Amino acid sequence: MDANSNCCGGATTVCDSTIAELPRYYPRQLITPDDLTLEQNYFRDRMRRHNRLLHGWGVVCGALVCPVTTQDANGVTSFSPCQVQVQPGYVLGPYGDEIILDCPRTVDLRTSGVSGVTGEPCIDAPDPWCTQVFTPPSTTNTLYIAVKYTQSMARPVRVQPVGCGCDDTACEYSRWKDGYEIGVLQACPVCNACDPRVTPTRNIELGGSIPTCPDCTCGPWVCLAQVTLSPDGSGGIQQIDNIACRRQVVSFAKLWWQSADVLSTPAVTYTPDPLSAGSGATVTVTGNNLDLVPAHYLFSPAAGVTVQSPEWTPSPTPGTSVDLTVTVANAGNYTLTVITSDCSTYIFPITVVGQSAPMTAVQARVSSARPTPKPAAKKTNGRSGKA
Repeated sequence: MDANSNCCGGATTVCDSTIAELPRYYPRQLITPDDLTLEQNYFRDRMRRHNRLLHGWGVVCGALVCPVTTQDANGVTSFSPCQVQVQPGYVLGPYGDEIILDCPRTVDLRTSGVSGVTGEPCIDAPDPWCTQVFTPPSTTNTLYIAVKYTQSMARPVRVQPVGCGCDDTACEYSRWKDGYEIGVLQACPVCNACDPRVTPTRNIELGGSIPTCPDCTCGPWVCLAQVTLSPDGSGGIQQIDNIACRRQVVSFAKLWWQSADVLSTPAVTYTPDPLSAGSGATVTVTGNNLDLVPAHYLFSPAAGVTVQSPEWTPSPTPGTSVDLTVTVANAGNYTLTVITSDCSTYIFPITVVGQSAPMTAVQARVSSARPTPKPAAKKTNGRSGKA
């Protein structure tokens, strides 16, 4: 890390891979690896600029640095004197890269740090071919745990020979994998204090002079925690501070609102109550998300119901009460469906009392087709025609 970098002094450094060129494809074009790589880099660098200039950089969530506990043969739990564990989290680097810590990683403070690849199994397995390399003891009692974005090549494949086949054993890596490096630094990145911080008691202020674009002189590191070692020279951990040097970027992931907080469920009232068949009535729908679209006020069954276009009624808050002039010919059970302007749908039962429903045309035809019963014959005394 360049501990002497000065992002507060206004120096400008070009960020890595600022590409503003996009390949144009056309029929029968011979596409080369450079064309495909250029297209990938174009969209990747656009996202980097978006992250860096609009969202900023720092820890978005997680990535806490915690002590490591161990157990001895007797089951007694104690803290490791020289190890910390970085928890999973999401970080935006100073260059706009996404740093995904998807596994908890153990870091030994006597080393320069550890590297990882996003998506690999969450196992802190030592390299069987290499021994642990320890750095010289720190001359200060304060260390800083930081993380930066890295890329690594993966998935080697056999390359087809071009000439006589002498190099048919050559391989090329066919994948780039996002990764990270967790480092143990001697100083906190100085750019953490360059920009004004937003505190719970300080609102974000808009206005003022035209801002300058932030540069990339800060280097690739994002600090996670400050670790204080014991002053007695034993190298043990005395304190882990996840606040002092950590740069937390503003996130809107937990800021949300719900319409029910400001909108109420509609209500339906009748005048008169109850509704009577054969006479006009007023059905009033109240709420604060209504409109005047006739199709948003539906009666079922619609047969025998006449509804005039809805109209706003005078109310303290205009647009919160709608009157429907309704005439129902037959008594019975109906439903009124109300659809608000945000397409929320509510169904209200409506009972109409009064005269009985007249016979339908089908019932009338069935009744007229029945034979008329003949009167019963009178009893006689056996003589024809006489009682």
